[in-house]
Amino acid sequence: MTSAKTVTEPARETPVVADRDVVVVGGGPAGIVAALASARTGASSLLVERYGFVGGMATAGLMTSFNGFRNEHQPDHVQTVRGIAQELVDRLLAEGGACATTAHGHFGALHAGECPYAVSFDPEVLKRVALEMLHEAGVKLLLHATFSEALAEGPSVTSAIVETKSGRSAVRGRIYVDATGDGDLAARAGARFEQAQKVGQRLMPMSLMYRVTGIPEPAPGESRLYCNGITTIWGPGRGEADGADTMDLTRAEIATRREVADHVAKLRENYPDAALVQTATTVGVRETRRIIGLYTITEDDALSGRAQPDAVAVSSNPVPNYYGKRYFLDHLGFEIPYRSLVPADLGNVLLAGRCISASQPAFQSARSMAPAMAISQAAGAAAALCVAAGCRPADLDVTMLQRRLQDDGAVVRIPPEERARR
Repeated sequence: MTSAKTVTEPARETPVVADRDVVVVGGGPAGIVAALASARTGASSLLVERYGFVGGMATAGLMTSFNGFRNEHQPDHVQTVRGIAQELVDRLLAEGGACATTAHGHFGALHAGECPYAVSFDPEVLKRVALEMLHEAGVKLLLHATFSEALAEGPSVTSAIVETKSGRSAVRGRIYVDATGDGDLAARAGARFEQAQKVGQRLMPMSLMYRVTGIPEPAPGESRLYCNGITTIWGPGRGEADGADTMDLTRAEIATRREVADHVAKLRENYPDAALVQTATTVGVRETRRIIGLYTITEDDALSGRAQPDAVAVSSNPVPNYYGKRYFLDHLGFEIPYRSLVPADLGNVLLAGRCISASQPAFQSARSMAPAMAISQAAGAAAALCVAAGCRPADLDVTMLQRRLQDDGAVVRIPPEERARR
């Protein structure tokens, strides 16, 4: 039966193409790190990605800067993101694919084992290095697979449905990690979420990134993303658009791509040799859903930097659009509680990256790639520990997770003695 606005699909059997301990949906920086953490913690792990390569907004979106390894302003004496994120940067650096960045005017040297506030990188090197790391860890990949539906029995997800060139397929896991950025898996499984309205509020805009040659290396004091002779530009943007709405995304893609030529022409007024070499595969989406978790990180949590008993990561990144201005934390960073990674309505799902349970100001800080990778390492390790313990994420012994993260080089919390330093 059909109507003017709906169609009824026939029932069908969907083949299961993978069955693993942990299924990570979304292969951006968050998904890469979550899959690595789960595999290294002993779980058989699957990473599902819609493109033919991993990296998400860092590669397809050309957001070629990992921001938020430490506070952008003083106090910044503690690097608040390490662990797998640091390992990834070190691997990129060894392959000639990472550079110190001057984004937002912040300068800092880049050495193995140590990061300034932000790190620029070559997205082509990242694609290869990330694949190598996933292969070494034994992560199974399912590329060219677009997540479309989560099947659930009560609060438990039983399978994730993906659309592929081979047809509609299902993947199964004992624990699922939502690294989609938009909280697609959790939302479609029935989790409640918060989302800023499009009009008359502080929704972060979309941007189409692009890369150009013909611009010299940045001079001291110049704010620019630059690596291996190529400059990445924050291109045309669109506010009041919902990145979880296909029609809004379509309009944003069309509008921003039509404006790139004008952008480059304007750029040539200062750099006559500038030449466009690449636009992002997809417009960059900053903000969509925030899934409701067992705890929601409050605005005061972020601004005060209060300690959390179940801390698993730290965000020291600024709040980029705090009531119309860029707000820099006046402390080393705020702690991300494990409870904010556990959806309140689902029994076998963990949240990675920017869809965690947070107020909008806390979200806008933690959504940047460096803290998002730290959050995702916690989510991936927690997923594997849940499989080993035979427990739900809500029942996991958090002290065991914290020990595991610390053993793997991650920063779980700000030491009290460092907090006192200024």
